[in-house]
Amino acid sequence: MNREVDPTGPGRSSPFGSLRHPAFARFAAAQTLCGIAQFLGGLATPFLVNELTDSNTWVGAASFVALIPAVVGTPLSGTLADRMDRRRLLLLGLSLQTATMTAVVILYASGDLTPWRILALNFIGGTAASFQWAPIQSMAAVLVPRESLIAAVRLVSITFTVGRSVGPAIAAVTLAFHGPGLAFVVSLGLYVASLTILTTVRTSWVPSRSTGSIGDQFREGLAYVRTRPEMRLAFRLAFTVAGLGAVFAFSLAAGVADDLFGRGGGGLGVLSTSLGVGSLLASAFISGRGGRMSRAVLERQAILLYGTGLLIVASSSWLGLGMLGYLLTGAAHMLHGTTLSTALQMRVDEEFRGRVMSVFLVAVLSGIPIGGLAFGILGDLVGLRWVVLSAGLVLCLDGLVTGRRGILTLLDEEGETDG
Repeated sequence: MNREVDPTGPGRSSPFGSLRHPAFARFAAAQTLCGIAQFLGGLATPFLVNELTDSNTWVGAASFVALIPAVVGTPLSGTLADRMDRRRLLLLGLSLQTATMTAVVILYASGDLTPWRILALNFIGGTAASFQWAPIQSMAAVLVPRESLIAAVRLVSITFTVGRSVGPAIAAVTLAFHGPGLAFVVSLGLYVASLTILTTVRTSWVPSRSTGSIGDQFREGLAYVRTRPEMRLAFRLAFTVAGLGAVFAFSLAAGVADDLFGRGGGGLGVLSTSLGVGSLLASAFISGRGGRMSRAVLERQAILLYGTGLLIVASSSWLGLGMLGYLLTGAAHMLHGTTLSTALQMRVDEEFRGRVMSVFLVAVLSGIPIGGLAFGILGDLVGLRWVVLSAGLVLCLDGLVTGRRGILTLLDEEGETDG
């Protein structure tokens, strides 16, 4: 039975209620545009790599070099987010991403965008993005009052979902009819618009006085996490679902469209759009009845839904079933990310928010490239269908075992954070 919480309690209002705070509304708009740009470019790049190399290993490698910088950059940015203006970190990261996409457009137009250059630019862009993830997750707490924090955190997840939905929809058209060049140009325009809006966001938040080096502060943050079992659980779940599930939704989606369904850019766009539609449906659910359910129940359902979606994807070469599978994985990804992010945001002290969220993001952002590289190699050796099937089975087993052990109830605990 689903455990209900009081729908009238603090922070249980609709996510869209947080938009009444003007600075947060502008921040949300900027992140929505940035998300669309990231997912549009993020689909066009592996599509081009797959076209140039016809290799899942190369596609996995492109994802690996784009996301592995997060293992170093995100902890650093998370620590900095507790020491300095988080908005400045966001502006820095977004500016570097805009510059990287500018280089992509120029090289593609001149015919000089080779696979090795794509890997190099992916590494630079991934390094830039790594300085955005932790500040994005931490900004809501300094732009809205605590009673609106849950709503704001959920809306940040929804902006991510909109990016994951609209970006692939644009990619479906541009890749099918115009190729990756137009996708890169549109992505660049969206980055510029996002950067322009973000410059208008202001906050009165002042970070606490810092003592010690950045390394000392990060180790202090790790010590803080080690004493909190609910945080360790959230990090483990984030890594597992990223490495076994999200890897096929994002970094290896081009290989899935090609190897499992025999489709090119159009198939990739359709699958990714289905993923986005599933996320939007989950957003509507979490904004209503789902927002009153226990986080333990939501997380268990998300893991099982993720695994089921992958099993459906691997079961047939019919694109219609692939669309259904990606719809389910999109819904699962939204529920999973929102549940874990909310659980952490409601437990962490403000002094440690940037560092804790950076560790959470490292779990996600390391799981995807590691899984992408490993499963890309395995896909070339034994076939990607068998790899997707195995990952789906493992996720379903994990959801069943973890749920029955009852440890997911840790996600429902809430604590008082400093203002």
